[in-house]
Amino acid sequence: MPLESVNVLIGPNGSGKSSFLQAIDFLKAFFMSSVELYLKEKEWKYKDLPNLRQSQKTIHWDIEVEIPPDDKGAYGGAYSYSVSLSPKRYLAVGKEQLAFAPKNSSKITLLERKGRLIKLLDRRTQTEENFAEIGLPASVMSRLNSREHKEKFPELLHFRGWIQRFQSFLLWDPKVLRMPDRGKHEGLGQSGEHLAPILARLKREKTQAFAKLVSRVKRLFPTVSEISVSGDRGWGWQRINLHEKNDQTIVFNSQQMSDGVLRLLAVTSLLYLDRIPPVITFEEPENGVHPQLIREVVQVLRELTLRKPPNQCQVFFTTHSPYVLDEFYDHPEQVLLVERGKPLEGTTITRLSDRSQLKIVRNVFDNSLGEAWVTGLLGANAGIKG
Repeated sequence: MPLESVNVLIGPNGSGKSSFLQAIDFLKAFFMSSVELYLKEKEWKYKDLPNLRQSQKTIHWDIEVEIPPDDKGAYGGAYSYSVSLSPKRYLAVGKEQLAFAPKNSSKITLLERKGRLIKLLDRRTQTEENFAEIGLPASVMSRLNSREHKEKFPELLHFRGWIQRFQSFLLWDPKVLRMPDRGKHEGLGQSGEHLAPILARLKREKTQAFAKLVSRVKRLFPTVSEISVSGDRGWGWQRINLHEKNDQTIVFNSQQMSDGVLRLLAVTSLLYLDRIPPVITFEEPENGVHPQLIREVVQVLRELTLRKPPNQCQVFFTTHSPYVLDEFYDHPEQVLLVERGKPLEGTTITRLSDRSQLKIVRNVFDNSLGEAWVTGLLGANAGIKG
């Protein structure tokens, strides 16, 4: 299925939307020292991964991506990656392959792995070489050294770096967003960690970008006059403050700020980071935001995908909001319907633009896909029977 720069997943609870996002993020596991490390970070166990009906079935990933070149204009092109994970007593990476096709050139196989047999293409000599056996469940690329292997396997390292920068966000947690934080961070954590240090650094080092962020927040919340971050400028604890001004200025600290303001501030801050992840996944980014401001959340996500290389970004997010769906009236190809027919049955994903009833729905519901979805005419419905 071809995917778009923005992809919104709709469907009932338990249909597989979050699993889809997790499958994207799980690709990072293969480029860590072992898959075990990734599972530990997620607080998962091996037994959480296999299908409940087919516990011995191989789990397989196939992706085709167009990756922009690096800062020097090299190694951009089409990459095809395939990897299998066999959930036996101990998880193990089985087959693995990476092919690369520069622009207007034929495809080249850079990595081929079948069990213990591993071959890599040395780009200096254009000859294959065997790679030492890997005992841990990890990708061959996780064993490459950026300095030592830069000339021999540059595309492998470029692809690995692209995957490693994926960022997944869970539901924005207001408790996390409003917590004091410290240290230097390049991005938000999966639940919104590090918002205060990121804003402090933005205000300190990129004053124009910070001014644009404040201006955008003021447009959404006209009573706001300023945003500040209290605390030391270095490694001290820092806290977000919101200033409102009428006859006098009143300062609200992060504990006093509303959940919706914090969530909008967090998602908007992504636009002004130095380096945006190439792929971002969100769980219901509009959660807790007033319906009239949901359009702003969707607009921010769209703007994230409009950055130029090396900051090109693709966004995937789930939603249960008909207001979000209304924002895709003109772009049904960006809506993915996620459905399961029966208990323990696999998930099917269909683009809304491929549904035959779309034309009829558009004639009946004027500019509102959300209303048609709630009414049950688009599919991906909750299993409630009247």
